Amino acid sequence: MPLGEAMIPIEDRGFQFADGVYEVIVAYEGQPFLLDEHLARLQRSADGIVLGLNCSSLNLEGIIQEGIQRSGYDDVLVYVQITRGVTSRQHAVTTELTPSVVLTFKRKPIYEPQLRTEGVSLETTADIRWSHCSIKSIALLANIMIKNAAKHRGFFDAIILTDENEVLETSCANVFVIREGVLQTPPASDRILHGITRGFLLDVARKEGIANEECAVDLEMLLKSQEVFITSSSIDIFPVRSVDGITIGDGKPGPITRRLLSSFPKLK
Repeated sequence: MPLGEAMIPIEDRGFQFADGVYEVIVAYEGQPFLLDEHLARLQRSADGIVLGLNCSSLNLEGIIQEGIQRSGYDDVLVYVQITRGVTSRQHAVTTELTPSVVLTFKRKPIYEPQLRTEGVSLETTADIRWSHCSIKSIALLANIMIKNAAKHRGFFDAIILTDENEVLETSCANVFVIREGVLQTPPASDRILHGITRGFLLDVARKEGIANEECAVDLEMLLKSQEVFITSSSIDIFPVRSVDGITIGDGKPGPITRRLLSSFPKLK
């Protein structure tokens, strides 16, 4: 149905408590990209909030394929959301609920070419989020506040730092740096989202002989890097030209960033 005709009950726990999880999948020319990896993460997120749901019982693969075909778009942004369900408003759930499952299909966003050819500017910010960022929760208020504050100050996004100035991620993307020819990214932990694109790029680097490691990256290391880029399913890769007004490298997308960009359909 058209988006404007879709409705959920007022007492859906996703609406009232952000009690749910989600996943974003991109389809290129009608083919979902890294679908198995996304659905596996969706199951991990559901398990992480003790949803008690076997996602494979939902036939999401078939629904996603049908939705992509019916959308009429070549490149599609698929959004999957699962909430705990509908019940009277109270914090504790005393009965078994039927989860609410919603999928939407929109045209994949088309970004200005200069975002990849020139890169984006980021700022840094403190971490105000909850401590289970590896769960792809729909409770994104802190991320929204971080993103909006950065946009208001003229930045594309903000890199989130720990109290010790350790780099985590941005409000909606993973962070990579290249130092002395080595591709580095913060290790997978509860402090960051285990990005599907992040994992894909690490696999690509291994296959193509690009030295890489998951390791702690602090702000000083990042600012002295030759290249920095951010990744997510919806943006693929955006090079970073500056952080807090400090130019990264020569301020242009570097050779490893450009090489990895070619790994994505339609970015070759």
